[in-house]
Amino acid sequence: MRLTLPWLTSMLVATACLIAQPAITPLPLDAILLRANMWELDQQALDAELTALHFEWISAARDVARSSAPGLVFRHRSLNEAIFAYRNGKLAEARLSYFNRGDSPALREDEFEALLAGITADLSSATGVEPAERGRDPGNVVRAQGRFWDAGGTRYLLEWSATKASNARAIPFRAEFIRLTLRPLPLMRMPVGAVPVRTRDTVKAFVGREHVERLPNGDAKLKDLPMVDQGQKGYCVVASVERIMRYYGATVDQHELAQIANTDASLGTSTGAMLSSLRRLTGRLGIKVRSLYQWDVRDFLKLVDDYNRATKRGKLAAELRLPYAIDSDTFFAEVKPEIYREVRMKSAADFGRFQRDIHRNIDEGVPLLWSVHLGIIRETNSPQPTGGHMRIILGYNQATSEILYSDSWGQGHEEKRMPMDDAWTITNGLSILQPLS
Repeated sequence: MRLTLPWLTSMLVATACLIAQPAITPLPLDAILLRANMWELDQQALDAELTALHFEWISAARDVARSSAPGLVFRHRSLNEAIFAYRNGKLAEARLSYFNRGDSPALREDEFEALLAGITADLSSATGVEPAERGRDPGNVVRAQGRFWDAGGTRYLLEWSATKASNARAIPFRAEFIRLTLRPLPLMRMPVGAVPVRTRDTVKAFVGREHVERLPNGDAKLKDLPMVDQGQKGYCVVASVERIMRYYGATVDQHELAQIANTDASLGTSTGAMLSSLRRLTGRLGIKVRSLYQWDVRDFLKLVDDYNRATKRGKLAAELRLPYAIDSDTFFAEVKPEIYREVRMKSAADFGRFQRDIHRNIDEGVPLLWSVHLGIIRETNSPQPTGGHMRIILGYNQATSEILYSDSWGQGHEEKRMPMDDAWTITNGLSILQPLS
């Protein structure tokens, strides 16, 4: 990965190897999703079928299962991903991705419209009813379009979004996502004259301190932070933001966030672009966005100078000379971890502020978006060995001087810990999304 300044932010590179693939066996979801009693079945009743379809639990809570297996289809139409969510031991929601920009080849506008028309025809045939047009959802991050079918005790909600250029020099059309969400009927009906609950109202009503757990071992940590699996693409930033917004009670999807932040599936997301986009949506989402610590060009160049002075003083390594086009990968590929750590820990004031920011926000029930550079500190449970990445800090232990953090990589990554000084060593950004008071 090449991470160039001036933005110097966290990105995750998903590298794809182009190799010959065997014939793909279809894995149809129809037998589950068109079943009349689907919502009445206990979780165990679906286990064998979901295992055959390569579903895996995305967290130890075993309340959300995900499959992105090749061959996954519904009504003979290919899917990128299927997510089943459970509540009280029963299936409560199924989300299917027909297309998303992170996992799918690009579509022209006519191809996108043809795919929508085909899916609409499939669902009308499967349900035996014609769709009702919902139109744009004003509470949605990107105001996605939608239509739905009510049949057989299920609402099938089809939603889609695309970006159209506002000037002639930009790409005229970019397909973003097409997804189908299934939920049991009857859905909650609003009383006549009632005002629908908006996302911002849900988020503003969140009381963070009620979600802080303090354990006998000294851990102070957040409860109920949901897991999202970003898959094999550079969606660590948008997946982390989705998790935090869902923690606050909002229904937000990483593909919507990828649209507003202009995420690239290979290169990832500029944290600055993500935060700027969210600031524009403050009123709609009910959050305020704060950057607590963020590198810029001057910070990075100062770090390089401090590192080179340390190498001269100790004669432990050669000075590092960056190319004219400043990029952090060149630097991080060559640094000696022990010298880099010494330089980072030199400022007791910055390290102290880092600790205080973590303690203060966790105590208020606010998770922290944590931008890091992997590969400097040895880690044993990280699928990504090097490069920029976004994590969530969800707790701390003052007695052991540790942080508790999470990666958006599914089960096994819900809660990990690291010494506070190691955490500061690899940090290049710290931000919060906080409910408006």
